[in-house]
Amino acid sequence: MTATSGRVKRLWRGLHSRYFTVDPRAAGLFRIVFGIFLILDCVRHWMEIGFLYSNDGVLSNHTHLFKPTSGNGLSIFHAFSATSEVHVLFALGLICHILYTVGYRTRLFAILTCIWVVSRDTRIPFVENGGYVVQNLLCFWGCFMPIERRFSIDAWRRSLSQRRESSVTEINAGGDPSGWRGPIVSMIGLIIIVNVAIVYLFNVLNKMGHLWRRGEAVHYVLHLDRMVTGLGVFVRESFPPFMVQAADYGALVVEATIFVCIASPRARFYTRLIAIVLMCLLHTTFGTFMRLGPFSWCLICWSILLLLPVHFERARRFYERRSKTCTLLVDESQAFAMLVARIIRRLDPRGRVIIEATREEGVALAIRDESGKVYSDASTLWLSLTEALPFGRWLRRGVALLSFGTVPLIARWALDHGAWISRFWGLKVGGLEQGGASPMRERMARWTRRLKEASLVYLAIAATYQLYLENKMIPKTLPPPLKEGQELQPDEKWALELVKKYVGSEVITLKPDAPKIMQITIGYTRTFQGWGMFAPNPIQEDGILTVDAFTLDGRRVDPLTGDPPILDLTPLRGAGLSQLRQDYGNRIRLDRNAGYRDGLKDYLLRYHLRTGNPRDELIGFDVYWVRDKCPKPPGIQPYDNDAVPLLSYRRPNAEALAREVNIKLPPVPKVRSAEKW
Repeated sequence: MTATSGRVKRLWRGLHSRYFTVDPRAAGLFRIVFGIFLILDCVRHWMEIGFLYSNDGVLSNHTHLFKPTSGNGLSIFHAFSATSEVHVLFALGLICHILYTVGYRTRLFAILTCIWVVSRDTRIPFVENGGYVVQNLLCFWGCFMPIERRFSIDAWRRSLSQRRESSVTEINAGGDPSGWRGPIVSMIGLIIIVNVAIVYLFNVLNKMGHLWRRGEAVHYVLHLDRMVTGLGVFVRESFPPFMVQAADYGALVVEATIFVCIASPRARFYTRLIAIVLMCLLHTTFGTFMRLGPFSWCLICWSILLLLPVHFERARRFYERRSKTCTLLVDESQAFAMLVARIIRRLDPRGRVIIEATREEGVALAIRDESGKVYSDASTLWLSLTEALPFGRWLRRGVALLSFGTVPLIARWALDHGAWISRFWGLKVGGLEQGGASPMRERMARWTRRLKEASLVYLAIAATYQLYLENKMIPKTLPPPLKEGQELQPDEKWALELVKKYVGSEVITLKPDAPKIMQITIGYTRTFQGWGMFAPNPIQEDGILTVDAFTLDGRRVDPLTGDPPILDLTPLRGAGLSQLRQDYGNRIRLDRNAGYRDGLKDYLLRYHLRTGNPRDELIGFDVYWVRDKCPKPPGIQPYDNDAVPLLSYRRPNAEALAREVNIKLPPVPKVRSAEKW
């Protein structure tokens, strides 16, 4: 019994160290990289305010509130209607992302960022895809991670307030006064590792269609002109068919390898590095070949959380071998100089910068080189310190790029006015250490941690059940339901007949609805778990939304692009549409969304107001879903072009206005379904 108990304890300790532990350095680095992505993504959506997020766009607030596109949705964007109001909301969101990135009041702004991002996605689900789900997951799980403990303003503030050194001797004593540097053991460590591993596992398992098995999937993906970039067009036109086929099997092998490397409990130093490298290479390829939204870039951000303490230790040793030590001389009577020294020691816990006291008149901060010569100019200080600090050279280059080379000027001014800065900000040398937390505060902290862990257990259960419901490998019923007109391959027909043989006429339900509380949890946070990009097969037809409109001065234009309408896709070499525009078109064409096309009509009728040219007023237009079929391998020429009418409009006096400008309006086409050929 004792031996068994010991083995169980060792197993539990091994699981804790391998899967439940989060390194605050990895979490802090993730926060910075993911925060930069959030800033850029906010700007990307900001540019589409007039099209998507205001009442001047294609879906007004009141329409979405009274006719929601999905259940269990709540958005602060519904409270902002006019374009000017939405500009303010985006500005507030951008501020939240910036403060989240730099780590100021990190926990608060992590929650506000999560609310803002989910609200933006809920405002118009027409443009939402799997990439937005990954983004929502990272925002949501980030609220439970120790993202504020390293590389943040919060970490500096806590460290500086926990111990106020009054002498160089106390500064050199070192240590971690904040208590935030150690690894964290929490349920969130298991969740972030298992969740990212599941993304790749089910992306492989769900790609069981005949196109993937035949090595033709990548060919069809690269011929989706509404998604493909110019680089993707070059690849599909230049690479021989066998290389495209190899890329098909290669993608499956890479995704499977990433899963194995993430889940592996052995040789984690190497397996995690392999997973990170493969994730970055795979998703950089996806992101540059296809316009998939945030999917690729969010998973690259997620890969940072795979870093282990040993990786940071190896990186530190690598840099220390290539860095130079220096001696910083500090006037202990100068409050500003002591503050700089305290910050330097916290940036350099390994002591690459040697701090000594100086009493030289008029010198608050200075650098002493190996020959004993002392330099007090700002440029030498900045150069010497960044050469010694961990990754200081990269910091120097980045700061120089962002500040346009003004840092030495600012540093020189600060050195010359150190006494004034100390008086202005009320800086003092030394002070009492803060006392420990009160017993009541400690008890509250313990109960908060327990409540957090209990919440994470519930969220993990909800996510697991959602994964079961959305996984395409497991059918909803036995026998599995078939779509109208679905063609089965021989092996699929054999499997279906085998199931019917044992099940008979009975229909067995495999996926009952989730409990209401779980539906609310997943729906309001939009943290779905359906992983199967281009699965079980990629689509084999292409299409874009095109408007054939006539202006008051007789021109023919597509108000969505400002260019002539495209009614034939076969000569197209990439449509050049953003992910937001191409996904909106792909969703509004569906029959179930026909009730939202009035918003598109109103948006098109305001075309002349957006351009500021009264002659751009439309006298009539027809909205088409222009589609064709992707070429079969190894061909490169699409076929069966078809323009499917979705919506038409003519002004009451359209014919008379058309005669005035010598144009002939086409007859109003009959609206058809864009889901059927």
